[in-house]
Amino acid sequence: MVRAQGEGAGKPRGAVVTPREAEKMLRGPSAGLPPIVLAAGSDDFLREKLVRACRAGAESEGAEFQRLEGDALQAETLAGALGTLSLFGGTRRIWIREASKMGGGVEETLLAWMEDPGEGVFLLLTTSREVDELKFLGALAARVTTVPCAVRGREGLTWAEIIAEEEGLKLPGRTVEVMFRATPDLLSFRQEIRKLAAHADTEGRVPAQALESLREARAGASVERWAQAVLGGSAAQARAETEALAREGVAGTSALWALAECAFGALEPQSFFYRRAARPAAPLQPGKARAVLDQVYRADRALKRGEIRDAELADALVQSVRQILHG
Repeated sequence: MVRAQGEGAGKPRGAVVTPREAEKMLRGPSAGLPPIVLAAGSDDFLREKLVRACRAGAESEGAEFQRLEGDALQAETLAGALGTLSLFGGTRRIWIREASKMGGGVEETLLAWMEDPGEGVFLLLTTSREVDELKFLGALAARVTTVPCAVRGREGLTWAEIIAEEEGLKLPGRTVEVMFRATPDLLSFRQEIRKLAAHADTEGRVPAQALESLREARAGASVERWAQAVLGGSAAQARAETEALAREGVAGTSALWALAECAFGALEPQSFFYRRAARPAAPLQPGKARAVLDQVYRADRALKRGEIRDAELADALVQSVRQILHG
């Protein structure tokens, strides 16, 4: 499904397409592509999947594929890339990574080119930021085709099932769901799936001992998994992860800072790109992230004043944080 956005006759109207629709489009011929596609959102797996599709589409039709880094891109370089004819006389696909980090001059060059896009040139812009976080991204999204790269609701589990299928695995029961709930993001899930794939037979079936080894590896306590459960999991998941921390004697301060990292990761995704586990599995809006940090600071002060014990921190944070997130 493609949804139009923007109002007013004669004004540019951006379109919003799903990652699956965009992937199919990018694998196709350049003739069917809009001048610019903006892939924006925190999920690395979805953005990577679109880049791979774009590259595959270029290879299938013999088109050039060029990568530019937004944070190092100069206006002159972009102008040259947009105005240069393909060496092979065909179409050109340009991927601009970290598009949210482009300088003002580069943004102006791009906007000027959009007034009269050159024939045979296609741009894929990717960023971990949401379109409503930056004025430029919002203005761009209103004029181009946008792909939200964030997992919401059951979308994550759907993608997890797709990943398992693409790896050719046939897993029993709720194995995919259990594995997905235990990983911080889709890239991490794919990594775990590929570990299982290494043990699969020709029909995609995984030996019981390999599944058992994975289960045992996931059975231990994890402050990252606990933080994800507190922020985006069910009450039962949060309770189970809290009990696991208590059983293994994990320090409450470790859980406290894992929660802080998730909140900081939601507020400053570029600064925390190296910590995949610090990215909330469920989207955390800036206002909610600040409220979570406020609870973290309150708990830290209470601990330092001796008003709460370290062993009580995780349980106290579960109650206070989930109250502000879910009411």
